Amino acid sequence: ETNSMQIITGTLGILIFGGLIGLYLSNYYIIIRRFYSNLYGREGYLTWTLPANPHAIILSKFIGALVASLYCLFLLFFSGFITILVMGAVTGEDLSAVFSIFELFSYSIAYWIIIWWIFTTASGILLFYVSIALGQLFQNRRGLKTILFFFLLYLVLSIIGTAVQPARNTNDLLHLLYNNGNMEEWGSIFIPGLIYEVIKIVSMYFTIHYISKYKLNLQ
Repeated sequence: ETNSMQIITGTLGILIFGGLIGLYLSNYYIIIRRFYSNLYGREGYLTWTLPANPHAIILSKFIGALVASLYCLFLLFFSGFITILVMGAVTGEDLSAVFSIFELFSYSIAYWIIIWWIFTTASGILLFYVSIALGQLFQNRRGLKTILFFFLLYLVLSIIGTAVQPARNTNDLLHLLYNNGNMEEWGSIFIPGLIYEVIKIVSMYFTIHYISKYKLNLQ
């Protein structure tokens, strides 16, 4: 019956959505936890005595976290796509609009968006890392100060970014795609934002490196 079908699909939708959010949050929890434990926690004594320079240690954590995050992001989109197909087939909806998303890859802006997501994901990971590193400069309440640094940096960088970034979230990107006629002309609007992301990535990385090499206090 119609009512039963709506209840079932609604319940499944909530469960699947909750699972996807859990996957996304658990990924970042693991990234943050492993970075802190391996570099600034009890394992830090062993990590910093390895025959590797600080660049190798920090980059290994960063690249591993970036690959895991991009894989998680791919799983989110793939799972959402499969969920829409299954629920659409069950309810008898027209699924032609779902497959039209693949037409976006005929435009260069689709590849700009992929590059955009890679760079913003990388800067987001380093934002967590630099906040943890800054928190280690203090002797007590490092966790609290890490959180304060994170929100402060996020606020400041977001305010600066609004002047150069074409979009601050996925909805803004979708509006750019569907509200403008010639999408090929919109790839260049990502360049200022990408330059800003590169500046953020380089600045945060070398801040982490400097603190880890010269200011590290594991006491």
